[in-house]
Amino acid sequence: MPGASGTAEQSASPSGSSSVLEIPVLPAELLDTIHFVACTTTPPRITISASADDEDDAAEELAEWLWMNGAERPFLVASAHGQQLIHRITGVVGTAVPGPHATQAWARSCSGAARGADAVVAIGGGRCLDAAKLVAAGAGIPFIAVPTQLSHDGVCSPVSVLPRTVGGLTESLEAVAPHVAFFSQPTLIRSPFASLRAGIGDLLANPLALHDWKLASDAGLEQINHAAWHLSAESFRLIEPLLEEPLGPERVEPGLIGLLAHALVTSGFAMMTVGTSRPVSGAEHKISHAIDELFGGRAHHGAQVAFASLVSVALHDLDVEAFRCCLVNLGLPYHPRQLGLSHHDMVAVLLRAPNTRPGRFTVLESAGLGESEAAVLVKSLWAEV
Repeated sequence: MPGASGTAEQSASPSGSSSVLEIPVLPAELLDTIHFVACTTTPPRITISASADDEDDAAEELAEWLWMNGAERPFLVASAHGQQLIHRITGVVGTAVPGPHATQAWARSCSGAARGADAVVAIGGGRCLDAAKLVAAGAGIPFIAVPTQLSHDGVCSPVSVLPRTVGGLTESLEAVAPHVAFFSQPTLIRSPFASLRAGIGDLLANPLALHDWKLASDAGLEQINHAAWHLSAESFRLIEPLLEEPLGPERVEPGLIGLLAHALVTSGFAMMTVGTSRPVSGAEHKISHAIDELFGGRAHHGAQVAFASLVSVALHDLDVEAFRCCLVNLGLPYHPRQLGLSHHDMVAVLLRAPNTRPGRFTVLESAGLGESEAAVLVKSLWAEV
């Protein structure tokens, strides 16, 4: 069984559980230049609030920070979770609340009202930020991100993920990335713990996405952008120490918030560098998308991606049991039943996954799983767990 060679001693070792996700090695002649590759993309400037426990103080900091960054007449896209942060902001030309059912059409309808503003400021979770990216793109003005959760690496990416219609499947669309981002510590410390776990889970995919990118490069299908590669790897290394012991609510403090914010922004910048999600998204994201398409989202995006990474770990012939230990430590799903899925469902997911993004070569395409091979893989991954 690919990747099933970890011993019981390895599985129980916290330090061994993180080593399974080593970054693949680039060709030797490129190693000396990887840190010196020129990048024409400007990284987003981020600010973390000085206040760590008072959201009113953070709101006052945000208002002053917006003015200092040229947002004197902002158009606000704010979710219910962002309402406490907006009451000190002045000069607002309009406000829109996307809600859980925001669509591409909703974002386009807001773009006209935003054209009199000098920036679109999004204060909310992932759906709110994704909608605001399209509003800003349609209005032709800058986008400023103020995330209220750290659940995925799309905060500073140039990609917006929204459905065309209410209840429809989401689509990844080219949008506009923020040039600045503000992180309110008290807001993020009090955000749902599951969303923070999901943010870490999303970053677990980065080494596996790099393995897939190298597969495509070795097959002559793509070229590797070394600046983006380095950024993706660095974002994972930032959170790698978190994998070494169980993650509980008692560990949520300003240091963790700052670490995860920087890691997610760095991962988003990897996408900005190449204009696609290639450096951070491989087979594991395809599997998560297939779950969405066939069964509807069963968890936070980052949690589903972390779960799906088990398949990538196995197909890349890495240590499955050590990686499963990572997921247990982080409180992320490691068995289909935790997502309400059966073994039969997972076979259907694996067969569907390559078609969710047919132009992207990953270990799924390399493996060429048929129904019988997918069934064997699913049984080997979860029969004894």
